Amino acid sequence: MKKLMSARVVANPRKEWAAHEKSMVENFLRERGVRVSERGEVLITIGGDGTILYNKTFCSTPIFGIGTHTSFICQATRENWRKKLQRMLARGYDVERRAMLSCEFNGKKVADALNEFCVRSHCHRILEFELNAGKRTFYFSADGLIFATPTGSSAYAYSCGGEEIPHHSRKYVIAPIAPYRRAFSPLTVSDGATSRVLVFAECEADLIVDGQFVHKLKINRKNTVKIYKSRKSVLLVI
Repeated sequence: MKKLMSARVVANPRKEWAAHEKSMVENFLRERGVRVSERGEVLITIGGDGTILYNKTFCSTPIFGIGTHTSFICQATRENWRKKLQRMLARGYDVERRAMLSCEFNGKKVADALNEFCVRSHCHRILEFELNAGKRTFYFSADGLIFATPTGSSAYAYSCGGEEIPHHSRKYVIAPIAPYRRAFSPLTVSDGATSRVLVFAECEADLIVDGQFVHKLKINRKNTVKIYKSRKSVLLVI
């Protein structure tokens, strides 16, 4: 266990309650001898899972998240963060590594995902997919396709029929969104497997990273998506 000496606190600017809690968290820490700094050893995010998913792209320090009762990744809520932080100050903290996925979209690297990559249509027309996962190739049409990490397997992919896998699992989930005639069923593959997808879109469609970063697909052209295990991981305070 490591003693918490310094922390950086960030709040989701779109949530009023988060900005209010930010000042309270900072005061709570300062009153207990913790230095609040832009270079803190731990990043405390306030707002929910999305706030962690956004900020994890720009930091390499362990993260402690404060969210709501609907949060899955956050370690505390706006109701109990004092109790959780006090316990951490008294006992110290450890970290847990969470695996991420990497993606190359039309030949260019995009941000890694802690939850999922999602290819999704904007309109009422389905997308055409050619998916190569390991040694298998699938051809199908669907509203979209999700590649979920173990952390993200309990979120969007699970709602689309994917398997919920443990956080430490060395696998990832591939789940379709409303596949035509159920021509493709969710898969769970080894994290050593590289997935390659050709996507043809007749209307607007996106590649979305963790629900935070959006990349437009080219219309009436084949788009390439390559998914594989990231060399990086996210550190969560435990």
